[in-house]
Amino acid sequence: MLTVHPKLIESLVEQTPRAMIAMLIVSFAYIGVFIKYIPFNILIIWFVFQILLATCRFYNAKSFKKYLRTKNQEGIQKNGIYFIISNVFQAIMWTMSSILSIVYAPQPYELVVFVMIIGIITAAALSMSSLYKAYLIFFFSMIIPQIFIMIYYGEHHHISLIVLTLIYIPATILLSKAIYSSRLSSIQAHDDLEKSVNKLHHLSMIDELTNIYNRRYFFEISQKLIAIAAREKKQLSLLMIDIDYFKNINDNYGHQVGDFILINVVKEIEKNIRKSDVFARVGGEEFTILLNDASLDEAKVITEKIRRIIEDKVFIYNNITMSTTISIGLSELNKENTSIEDLYKQADKQLYIAKENGRNRACP
Repeated sequence: MLTVHPKLIESLVEQTPRAMIAMLIVSFAYIGVFIKYIPFNILIIWFVFQILLATCRFYNAKSFKKYLRTKNQEGIQKNGIYFIISNVFQAIMWTMSSILSIVYAPQPYELVVFVMIIGIITAAALSMSSLYKAYLIFFFSMIIPQIFIMIYYGEHHHISLIVLTLIYIPATILLSKAIYSSRLSSIQAHDDLEKSVNKLHHLSMIDELTNIYNRRYFFEISQKLIAIAAREKKQLSLLMIDIDYFKNINDNYGHQVGDFILINVVKEIEKNIRKSDVFARVGGEEFTILLNDASLDEAKVITEKIRRIIEDKVFIYNNITMSTTISIGLSELNKENTSIEDLYKQADKQLYIAKENGRNRACP
């Protein structure tokens, strides 16, 4: 029933308190106008039902809020049906107010009720248009009995009101539709903007080719993790990884194959590190991993495991079979290396030594 944008329901929830307070104020006004004519006990019973209706609507709004928070679609659907039922009940209560005016009050008090109901319908266009179909059910449940009541009296001014009502119906429906469309367009524009912001944020963090963190974000997040590690006296290590002879792969097979190697080396490494570790591409074929809560000895074990996996891996691209190796430099957080820049510089130095000593090795 309620296949609408969740933010439209949120808008309805926000409008509910004001709408119900307004309805109770109009109900008080009705009692004030008709207390001279309608028996007091009947007015009290009628008003009690209005209070019950307002209570149900408040509970309905609270339930909507809960189901939206938990993304419970079934709950939202059921609550939408309850919302429609409560609105039909509200229409019945105001139809009863018209009948009471017919039974107990002299003319032209039926016109007073008519004006009240038109006011309620118009105000509801603002508070209920977020659920457009539900509003239409409410609208016709309210207006159709009033047309029959005017026909019942059948005098010239009543017939004139029917004519005006027939003009009012499409005008109000168009108004409510315009409000609904405006809110929906605003929400969609906001969602599009939010998606664009999220996409830009994602692009500012992630390397487009390998889908791991980029250099800028690596240094940004590493500073925070090092501060936490220093405060909590935890160990932390850094790996600098370089794909050996990567230029030869590009020269011999082309950049598409080079990209394929980069992507698949990253995938193999990702399988062997923890989610708490920070893995980033910091250069063309250079990567770095910040190992959270890991000593240098633990980092050596992880490093050797990764090195062996890449060494043993056979990469196949369009019937081209190839293999590659990696060189790794390590550093750890200590009195000499207290910042990400220190760790990076030290690991890069060790990486250079590993490459100078023949590659396909790690150097702590």
